Amino acid sequence: MKLNTGKRIALLFLSALLLANLVSYLPAGAAEALPDFILKSTAGNTVSLHQFKGNQPVLIEFFATWCPHCQEMAPELAKLRNSIPQSRLAILAIDVGSRDSFEKVKRYVKDEKLPYTVLYDDGSKVSEAYGVMGIPYVILLDKTGAVKYQGYELPANVMGLIEQVKK
Repeated sequence: MKLNTGKRIALLFLSALLLANLVSYLPAGAAEALPDFILKSTAGNTVSLHQFKGNQPVLIEFFATWCPHCQEMAPELAKLRNSIPQSRLAILAIDVGSRDSFEKVKRYVKDEKLPYTVLYDDGSKVSEAYGVMGIPYVILLDKTGAVKYQGYELPANVMGLIEQVKK
């Protein structure tokens, strides 16, 4: 059966989407490094994922201010931040931008006294690029940027896992 150009392009596009979805379900560390991003923090500066590569592991949490499960995770992240210095582990909470304005996120950080870096994903571009389908969503990267954990909650052995990726 011969396909016309339009059908070939559609088939290639669908194949690429399928492949991208399969890669997002690979075990931790199996996929290549995540794409870089540059996002604005609630403190007013810009942060890129690349600035941490080679220096320290990174724990990323995708969240929203209106998400009850995300609100439950905030104290756990604060406890991590208070027990592990910034120089040994970067903690980046990325608001997915859905139904939250930048000003609302800034108020939330101030009201909750969050001790870790909070970024705003305007237009959900990073969330979409990372395949985030629900929140909270957590990704732990080692110093090289390799994914060591990803899931919808902090792993039960989070401190042990963080100790492993700090090496």
